[in-house]
Amino acid sequence: MFLLRLVLVCVLFAVAGGLAPPARAAGVILVLSEESSAFSEAAEALAAELRSAGHRPQTLIVPLRADDAAALSGAPLIVTLGTRAAHAVSSLAPRTLVLHTLLPRSAFEKLPGKGDDSRRTSAVFIDQPAARQIELLRIALPEWSRVALVVGRESSELCARLQASARDKRLRPMLETASGESDLYPALQRMLVEPAVLLAVPDASLFNNRTISNILLTAYHHRSPVIGFSPAYVKAGALLALYSTPTQIGQQAGEVARQGLASGSLPPPAAPRHFRISTNPYVARSLGIGLEDASVLRERLERAEGTP
Repeated sequence: MFLLRLVLVCVLFAVAGGLAPPARAAGVILVLSEESSAFSEAAEALAAELRSAGHRPQTLIVPLRADDAAALSGAPLIVTLGTRAAHAVSSLAPRTLVLHTLLPRSAFEKLPGKGDDSRRTSAVFIDQPAARQIELLRIALPEWSRVALVVGRESSELCARLQASARDKRLRPMLETASGESDLYPALQRMLVEPAVLLAVPDASLFNNRTISNILLTAYHHRSPVIGFSPAYVKAGALLALYSTPTQIGQQAGEVARQGLASGSLPPPAAPRHFRISTNPYVARSLGIGLEDASVLRERLERAEGTP
């Protein structure tokens, strides 16, 4: 009887508020630029990382609705996936932690208000660091010294970093400027009179679905291999590509998000930590290039970077 009365007293005490409810996990909001396989893949990896730490991610899709603003303003952390989502959230100027991912560095640099507080805003970029791209070129194609770069509206800073990295490795970078697609092919013709490695850059004004076939055909005609930035380039005829998968980027963004929620501030923007390499052995044979297997190239590049 005494035990029953004790249980009843405990229940009444809890109902009356005498026992504090368990702390609720943070309601992180993921904002996707669109419903696509790449964004969904990255979001799932990111959400899994957050759930493992007890957080409850919620997903929104651009365009945002009027009532989404209230949810965003109350979230301890917002993670955007893609450039459209980054612009949509940045335009609201939220006073909370904001992590942008699956966007190029050039797009992040143009976001409104990103410099207001560097501890509240950060990014995990989609594009590879210049030093990694040049090191891969040196490892995969040691007999090639000429590097061709076409500079567009969205890639001037990236091409400058690639040029500097190439010179550090004692390579010979060549730059041609193209203000649009109409300038692209004359620029390629000038640079590839003598064969060179054409390094494609994530500049949508030049390298896009409309131009990729002609770029690859032009380079192939000049016996020049192309290094792309996605597996699609290798499938279309590039010699190799260096890229990070949506899952790899999503997992890294999740780790950064966990760190931000725990400390109240975000680390500086960063390039993808993990990456993959795809190769096209048919193109290599056609161009007379001895190319190592993709897994071997990745291991060598990881060793060069000191990646565990």
